[in-house]
Amino acid sequence: MTQLALVVDDPRQRSWLENQLVKASHYVLLSCGADELEVLHGRLGEKPQIWLVLVAEAQIERALDYISEVSEAPTLVLDGWPDQREQLVHWQAQLLGKLDAALVPTVNPAVVELRQVWLLGASLGGPQAVTEFLSAVPASLPVGFVYVQHIEEAFDKALSTNLLRNTPHDIAMFTGESRLQAGRVLIIAPETKPRFLPFGRVIPSSKGWRGSYRPCIDEVAEGLARQYRQQLGLIVFSGTCNDGEQAARQVHAVGGRVWTQAISSCASDTMPEAANRTGVVSVSGTPAELAATLTSRLRKENAERG
Repeated sequence: MTQLALVVDDPRQRSWLENQLVKASHYVLLSCGADELEVLHGRLGEKPQIWLVLVAEAQIERALDYISEVSEAPTLVLDGWPDQREQLVHWQAQLLGKLDAALVPTVNPAVVELRQVWLLGASLGGPQAVTEFLSAVPASLPVGFVYVQHIEEAFDKALSTNLLRNTPHDIAMFTGESRLQAGRVLIIAPETKPRFLPFGRVIPSSKGWRGSYRPCIDEVAEGLARQYRQQLGLIVFSGTCNDGEQAARQVHAVGGRVWTQAISSCASDTMPEAANRTGVVSVSGTPAELAATLTSRLRKENAERG
């Protein structure tokens, strides 16, 4: 029997959900609103196996921050409550399906431990440069990638297909809950801003993009920097704007590394040049040179670890 924690603000919705979950042979270990979460969870003697969260936008960030601090269990942030009964039945079925999927064991002893996360940011000329870079980085290294490319929604599938065909990595488009892992490239879709949680978990943020860039390198870097700090790296590739300039400062401030594509190899040098002007860039090179440097350094670190 699965032990669940239910954090839902509306008492009637919470009661209905609790009844449905019990009928589906789940055990509701905790059932409360966001205001009571910290107090009631602190009294628990057992650990939830999964969290279900449906709270007001003003409370969601605090609730998720608390859950990520105290638990390694998966968190499902539920969509808004359906208005019609027919929609509610469908919504319930989807929820139970998501629960089953979230509880499937994902631990694989053959999977390489994730030791570093690198954010790849690009605009004009980016797809070619990033493809060249990733094609030269072995998928066996203990590194995962988050790829932010300024691109229209209609072209994101073509972007992922190109990388899947031309690089050795697992390619995933972030549109819902996902996970960072070694050998994977998580592409951030324009319509979904990510929120990064401990242990590689990534969920949709309740807040949209703040600026004019969708997706935005600076905003993704902000979230990654909070979680990965010295384990984080940033490479700013070819592009026509200054998105990534603030990201460079953020990553450097938490002890991460900042690299750029060499100006001479860029279709547009505006973006890497903006990062270079921050004074925090430690390595610059062609995509192939950046890949070789990263591969060499990671292999050296692995050797030193024994």
